[in-house]
Amino acid sequence: MPVSLIQSLIPHLPRFAEEDGDFYSIHRDELIDALCHQHEQERSVCENTITLIESLLNTLAVLNAEHLKRNEWCFVSFPAQLMALSVLTAISDHNSRLFARNFWNTQGISNDKKDQQRDVLRTLETARVKHHTGQAHPIRYCYVAWSIIKLDHQVIFYQREDTQKRYDKSAGDYGLIGGRANQNDVLNADKVAVLKALQSPHSALIKDALPETLKRELREEAGLLFDTHYTFRPWRSLKPYQQVQGTAPNHAFTEYYLDIFQIELTLEGYLYLLEKTKADERLEWFSLDEMAKGETSDGKMAYIKALFDDFGNDRTALKTALQELPDSFKSTYLCQLPKYGLTLPIDHYKPLIAGVLGKEKPLDLNLSEYQLKLLLALAAHLRGFEFEALAQTIKLHPLGWLEVKHDPDLQRELIQLVTLLKNADVDFSIEAIRDTFFRLSITPEIVQFDESLFSFTVKQSDLDSVATKIPVSIHRDAFETTIGWVKRKTEVFKLTLEFVSRLRELAEKDWNAENEYAVRIEDAYKKGLHKEPKFCALGLRSLIRREDGMIKIAVSFQITKTVGN
Repeated sequence: MPVSLIQSLIPHLPRFAEEDGDFYSIHRDELIDALCHQHEQERSVCENTITLIESLLNTLAVLNAEHLKRNEWCFVSFPAQLMALSVLTAISDHNSRLFARNFWNTQGISNDKKDQQRDVLRTLETARVKHHTGQAHPIRYCYVAWSIIKLDHQVIFYQREDTQKRYDKSAGDYGLIGGRANQNDVLNADKVAVLKALQSPHSALIKDALPETLKRELREEAGLLFDTHYTFRPWRSLKPYQQVQGTAPNHAFTEYYLDIFQIELTLEGYLYLLEKTKADERLEWFSLDEMAKGETSDGKMAYIKALFDDFGNDRTALKTALQELPDSFKSTYLCQLPKYGLTLPIDHYKPLIAGVLGKEKPLDLNLSEYQLKLLLALAAHLRGFEFEALAQTIKLHPLGWLEVKHDPDLQRELIQLVTLLKNADVDFSIEAIRDTFFRLSITPEIVQFDESLFSFTVKQSDLDSVATKIPVSIHRDAFETTIGWVKRKTEVFKLTLEFVSRLRELAEKDWNAENEYAVRIEDAYKKGLHKEPKFCALGLRSLIRREDGMIKIAVSFQITKTVGN
């Protein structure tokens, strides 16, 4: 469009009074005739010029719609006239522009400059979408890979880099780990074709590259390495989601294509992620309730509008779908025998006792003193016992895993113990991964410890009282392992005076296993104290046991005198 045509058109535009509201209109044919007469241009050129300018002014909403229906130009107000003159004068003047020459540069600019760019684009795009009479068309397209890492009814989120939410306070600061595809995620492809595909709707080329996007984002945001730390599989491909949004200044009416992948962690990935989430405050766990709600109890907001939209904003349905997802890490113990028990001795000359409950027998397993202490270390950690003076080369992890680094002698001993158990006729084993991670692979609750470690204590004054319930203590002594001492543990219980008195009777004399009175004491114990979580956590197989046709207290029963008596 020649600049001279626009310059000559300006004097012929209709006018609107600055005061009192007077105005007049001009038929578009008059404008075309004026341009043709003044420039001696073909009428088709002048018609195209008027058509383009009319489209521009109509987009700016400065022309009266009713007059346009009659092919007349008429401004809706004096400010509208000023807007039209400002834009047309800028277009027709080589020395004029609406923005500074470097306004839209993005390389090496400050955040303030980025905000200015975003402000302009957001204002224009929000207005375009809001005032569209039909369905507005996106001008930006984003292909996004998100990850679901779920552990213990929680999903991990990552704090978004673009945290300026001046326009949408509810947008949220945390998103699922993942992000937008870029041209580097498409391997072995022509860059021209890739850039066109990235900025086009429904691109199969970019959709197929989202697994590479996922790998890159997991590495950048969480340090997770594909294959070493995790594998993945598709979970959900969301329907296209539209919003005026963007990162930093890249703000426009955008259509998003999001694929969500379910992450399956390796043991190394699981242990790494536990440490990473403790050290990196940008990583945050959301419970499934918090994720469905979109907010944690301390006010951290989840930015997952596209996911909510895909579920029709049915938060209950979203929570149900998340509950049905398996955890990203499964820790299955190799030995999960029902009604099975394993009791470890403290002295190596005593045998391990194992088997179906009630039918346990000594194992023909020749362990050295060092090997027994290794097994005790693994068993104690499996049960969650606390250590003191832990060896510096040892790191304890959840689910019974023990990590050994920079200690080849200990690694060699553990590997030998792994081999010994594997070749022995026993129902349990030790798992080993890359000669670094080890654990006793048996359901923790069925692992118990030598009765000689335990004692039952009650005060004489409590036994002499008339109280309904009295306190008693059950102690587990400290014991030595190859990686450090296991701390002493004491738990206090409130038991009925009658029951404690009967336990005392069992401790002070022998009772035949067929004695009804003794059997009633045993039954009362099994229905009460034996099932208490605190008792089970101590690692004592049973307070009362049967042996050689007799019912007896399995541990030392101690009565302490009140101080001063």
